[in-house]
Amino acid sequence: MDFRALTEAIAEAEIITIYRHQRPDCDALGAQFGLKQWINDNYPSKKVYALGYEKPTQGRFPASDHVSDDVIRDSLAIILDTSNAERVDDTRFSMSRKTIKVDHHPPVTQYADINLVDPVAAATCEILAFCFQETSGIVSLQTAEYLYMGLLTDTLCFKTSNTTANTLKAAAYLAGFSIDIPVINRLLFDHPYSWFAFDGCLHRLAHIKEGRMAYAIVTDDILKEYHLTGSEARNHVDLFGDVIDFEIWAMFTERIEDGVSYYDGSVRSKTVTVNEVMQKFGGGGHKNAAGVKGLSESQMHDLISRLFEKIPTV
Repeated sequence: MDFRALTEAIAEAEIITIYRHQRPDCDALGAQFGLKQWINDNYPSKKVYALGYEKPTQGRFPASDHVSDDVIRDSLAIILDTSNAERVDDTRFSMSRKTIKVDHHPPVTQYADINLVDPVAAATCEILAFCFQETSGIVSLQTAEYLYMGLLTDTLCFKTSNTTANTLKAAAYLAGFSIDIPVINRLLFDHPYSWFAFDGCLHRLAHIKEGRMAYAIVTDDILKEYHLTGSEARNHVDLFGDVIDFEIWAMFTERIEDGVSYYDGSVRSKTVTVNEVMQKFGGGGHKNAAGVKGLSESQMHDLISRLFEKIPTV
């Protein structure tokens, strides 16, 4: 990938605003704060802001910045890890002087002035790692840690099918900055007892379709019982992924707004393409990992049926 359009735009801009997707995961956050740290280290006189309304729940990431519309109008906007404009967690990015999208999802819309998309990359943090390597600027320990967290989580510890030789090269490059890999793993994957107890609950909630698909529907009452947000609960979706028989697994969490129930979902698979089905319901993501939000109960069950139909017959 040619990074000159990105690096030249950064060098020219006085104000830079950086964006992520709604309900940010570690790849979105790692890319966002990793890029901000890299710009601060290499261009200390520039004003750089990481924007987003939703409070990060994963890893130890800083709080988001808050800026006025006037600041955004004068800025270069860089949108990370977000395939379509509707998912950007601050729609004011479109007011900026220039917009650049950096992403690894299959492209839905090319909504920016410059679109740097590599759907073969396992994570947006992988793309930025190669960008920083080619640029030969300062890469601080903090930058490397942020990017490694995104790379590690988007590949489920390098277990997903989109993990390539380049992914491991990016990880090795970041590890070369003396990041503490065991500490990062504990930070990301060690959880309190309440999470362990919730996993036990999920075993009871699991619905198994012909031994080949598993899903759980977590109600608002259960979320409150275990003191979890919907996003935190859906992080447990891969509890079902280690079962060799399950070709697709999913988790849906209830969200109540004005007395109406909506369901947000995370879907995973070993080999079955799931993102095409998710797109029909307003969601999207990777071939084997995708999400959706705001479904009615009937839409959720329709989605489950359509996903099951994607599993090849034996």
